[in-house]
Amino acid sequence: MFQLPGFTFLLIILFSTLAPEAGQAAPADSALEAYNRGDYQKALEIWRPKAAQGDLEAQYHLGLMFADGRGLPRDPELAFNWLHKAAEMGHAPSQYLVGRAYISGQGVEKDPGRAAKWLQRAAKQGHAPAQHILGIMKLGGFGVDKSPQQATTLIRESASQGYAPAAYALGMMYLEGRSVSQDREQATVWLEKAARGGHLQAIYELGKLKGGKDDETRLKAVKSAAEAGYAPAQYDLGAAYLSGGLGLPQNPETGVSWLEKAANQKYPPAEFDLGWAYETGKGTTQNLEAAIRWYQAAANHGYSRAQYQLGLLYQTGKGVKKDETRALQLQQAAAQAGFADAQYALGVMYDLGSGTQQDFAKAMKWYLRAAAQNHPKAMYAIGNLYANGYGVGKDLNTARTWYCKAAHLGLPQALTILGNPSDLNRACPP
Repeated sequence: MFQLPGFTFLLIILFSTLAPEAGQAAPADSALEAYNRGDYQKALEIWRPKAAQGDLEAQYHLGLMFADGRGLPRDPELAFNWLHKAAEMGHAPSQYLVGRAYISGQGVEKDPGRAAKWLQRAAKQGHAPAQHILGIMKLGGFGVDKSPQQATTLIRESASQGYAPAAYALGMMYLEGRSVSQDREQATVWLEKAARGGHLQAIYELGKLKGGKDDETRLKAVKSAAEAGYAPAQYDLGAAYLSGGLGLPQNPETGVSWLEKAANQKYPPAEFDLGWAYETGKGTTQNLEAAIRWYQAAANHGYSRAQYQLGLLYQTGKGVKKDETRALQLQQAAAQAGFADAQYALGVMYDLGSGTQQDFAKAMKWYLRAAAQNHPKAMYAIGNLYANGYGVGKDLNTARTWYCKAAHLGLPQALTILGNPSDLNRACPP
């Protein structure tokens, strides 16, 4: 099953929106009470004049109203301006959101360096969300000097305040041994704290951690997170129903329904698998148009398997107008990301001159990259280039070496060209 990416994924989730964090609201007042019951006009009547007079909480909330488009037309630039006014006067929640705006580019040009400065100001005031994000930035060297020690301190301080996303991050750091010694016990402690705060990723990871090979425990965690709307868990549950994993009986229709939930949240692995379901008709009515639409969605999100699969469809004209140039572009994108099947496919395109001029040197380059990932067809293709002297000096001994490598990985055509030896290890010593 698909494994949740590490901190790159966290950065995407954390910095994708300009929105307030739970627990950061101002003390209750008449404006806030009006806002909370949906009477935005009343709240605006109170906050707007106060904001103009320099009231920091009013400026903060007015900024949020422009950011969210509640009671006012959504305007990221005005949202930033009001939040910046409050931030300059030392208002920590506003400093935090100004920092996030500089990361996301909402209402202001992206500037990770300035983001870090504003987050640092909020973090010094003990603002838990700011401590958390600044810690993640220092962990990866995003807009600041990389400092695992400072990152760990900041994330721990945030987590110690009960901030669930930081507790989750710290738990994963202990689980994976990032900037701290690997410690499953400590990982469990912090993931449990995050889970008690309702953190879906923590619930999901904790279930996997505690379940180990226990399908029942893992299934409970996956179902809990999936039903709460966590896309990776929805994907895993869908995959389990499709394959009969996690102790579930195979039920392709239910599997596809869970894949759709995750795909509708723009989760690339689910988009791809849903495309595959529509292409093959597993769990749903076969529909090439829908398959291509979902493959394209996943490809647009940089998912290499989707780029590769879509490239094959364009190369053959299956479900789309044949376009070898487009196929080449898609395989290049997937190959450059390190996807071995795409590296081999790209090698074949250069080898045959499909969608591009024939170029044996480039074919060899991509075959070698795929072969380095134990791709047997790429190994066989390299053998063919040496056997025929295409782009390299003809060398039957080197060709045999590559055929042997492919044969040891079970490639039938490699075994055939070697004469189907009864003792492969003797014919091709490892």
